[in-house]
Amino acid sequence: MDVCARARDRVPLALPLVAFALIVSLSLAVPPPLAQADEFVGACGTSPNFVFAPVSSYGIEASTACPGSLELQGPSTGRFTQGENAIVQATAPAGLFIRSVWMSSMVSYGVNVGSAGAYGGDFYWGSTTSDITPNEHSAVFSSINSPDFGVNLVCGKPSCNGYDGTVEIAGVLFTVGETTGPVLSSPSGLWSTGGWIRGRWTLAFSGDSPSGMCSLTASLAGQTLPGSSSSVNSAAWHQCGAAAVTDPVDTSSYPNGADTLQIGGADAAGVPASTSKTIYVDNQPPSLSLSGPTDAPSTAGTQYVTATATAGPSGVAGIACSVDGGAQQWKPTSTVQVPVSGLGEHQVVCYSENNAVDASGSHGVSPAEAFSMKIGTPAVAAIAFSKLVDKLQCHRTTERVRIPARWVTVKLHGHRVRVRDAAHTTHVKITRCHARTARRRVTVWVKTHRDGKTVRVRRRKTERVLLTPHVVYGKRRVIGFGKSTTVDGWLGTASGVALGGQTVDVLTAPASNPGDFQIATTATTAANGGWSAALPAGPSRMVAASYAGTPTTESATSPPVSLIVPAKIRLLSVSPRRVAWGGTVRLDGQLKGGYLPPGGALVRLRIGEGSAVTTYGIREHVRGHGRFSTTYTFGAGDPATYRSFWFQIASLPMGNYPYAPANSGRVSVTVGGHPPVPVRRKHR
Repeated sequence: MDVCARARDRVPLALPLVAFALIVSLSLAVPPPLAQADEFVGACGTSPNFVFAPVSSYGIEASTACPGSLELQGPSTGRFTQGENAIVQATAPAGLFIRSVWMSSMVSYGVNVGSAGAYGGDFYWGSTTSDITPNEHSAVFSSINSPDFGVNLVCGKPSCNGYDGTVEIAGVLFTVGETTGPVLSSPSGLWSTGGWIRGRWTLAFSGDSPSGMCSLTASLAGQTLPGSSSSVNSAAWHQCGAAAVTDPVDTSSYPNGADTLQIGGADAAGVPASTSKTIYVDNQPPSLSLSGPTDAPSTAGTQYVTATATAGPSGVAGIACSVDGGAQQWKPTSTVQVPVSGLGEHQVVCYSENNAVDASGSHGVSPAEAFSMKIGTPAVAAIAFSKLVDKLQCHRTTERVRIPARWVTVKLHGHRVRVRDAAHTTHVKITRCHARTARRRVTVWVKTHRDGKTVRVRRRKTERVLLTPHVVYGKRRVIGFGKSTTVDGWLGTASGVALGGQTVDVLTAPASNPGDFQIATTATTAANGGWSAALPAGPSRMVAASYAGTPTTESATSPPVSLIVPAKIRLLSVSPRRVAWGGTVRLDGQLKGGYLPPGGALVRLRIGEGSAVTTYGIREHVRGHGRFSTTYTFGAGDPATYRSFWFQIASLPMGNYPYAPANSGRVSVTVGGHPPVPVRRKHR
């Protein structure tokens, strides 16, 4: 059928961009159920941004911009033959279907006009069609629920001229339903963690739906993360394309412990979709402490350094330790005992880790802690005051010695001449010594005959034996006030091996404060371990020896010995030395010692007659240079009787006075006769 068609004026129509709602189920592992809401898609041409696409290209024209118009018409040149057609079709992508169509502005010319026309045409969806009404200006199709919708213009006669049939579509609005909802995906990064985390991470996730994701959102512990968003293109099926999220997350900005991580978004319908999980944050660094002996004897066996680790909520993963720079040993516990053995100085270095990891898989690590230990051979330090006993009894004497004749060389008038020295005698000084002897009971074996046989029997007898000089060591020595002395000692290992060439500190402490030891002098041991040191004059004191040890020997301190120094107390004068009964004498005394307590010392006042002695008083608060005076008054007596008394003073022991008690010498006073008659003076 030859029917002419001509073009009609094109009427552009701007389509509104309408928001819509979707009911979405979101899961990272389970496919979501069917969505129940619709979106609106505006279609206006066949360019890549348009929803309509040509199925057959005969006689199809379209504008180059959207919104625009679309025309189906006979060929502009040539002819259609019967059955040839021009078709445009909107095909919903997977997950979408066309629910309804609103063609708000269209023009049909020469289509379906009966025998007068050459072209027929229809709208179609699925297996359903609807004829185009002649001169139709709009069309609405509800509840078509089809994956596609198309417009068809077909030549119905053996031959059809161009422009004899035209369908001009100015705009179409589709109501589109979804069969699947949005899906979120986060295969790596922060979302994929399954244990305790720390440090910096990346939250990487993306989302999509048939209508397109317009926004992706995230939050951690209630704090919003950047996310991403996209503009809406209502002229496309997939209207949004929010970019995948790569948000950096510093977990140190969030609370330690269980925090909620939430990701979600909204597609072109604006309906939110979200899911959440609990992540466990621990940015508290672990700590480590080391304890153990710093100095131990080798005889004590293997020593142990205890490493104890603490951590935040993730707990301790383990402890790594090395001894003397050796290989590290890892123990997955919070407490480790590290064995240390061998003579010398050792160092144990440890660190701990917690169970939280950063993005690279590194655990939280404590600062390295070091512990030094020395294992040495036990040493013995001894100290004592020594004296030589049973020594030889020696004396100096003069002996007469005869010198035989001999030849000697002398100078005579400047020449050396040999002359004969005649025999003569002379006297010389010599020292003669006699060893001390003592009688001792000894056991001897003697031979005797019994029953015709010679046998050995034991006998006891007394012999005089030689007493060889030997050294006796004492723990206590008394020396005079202002005198110096020496102290001796020995240093060696516990097994008796002498330690020569070692420095020994000689410590002293006042007897009144035995805990306050100070270094008084030092000594160096001889090859046999012995040493000797001089102690200067001073008060009573405790003396000890201290050895600091070496990297392979232990330190040692000897038990203290006592050096006793009596106080120096003098009765300077007693006057008068002769006094009548009832008279008074004055006593002047002095207590020396170099140090008197701030509150003063105590002095005992004594009076005696013959061997009888009486303490008649105590002089208190003797301080400063120690000088003091006191008096004593005799009682009444028979003037014809004369008696001799003596006075003496003595120091008393005090806790803060570092000298031993001592007595002064005695001073005698004669008492007798009448007291002198007082002289009367005349007043003028």
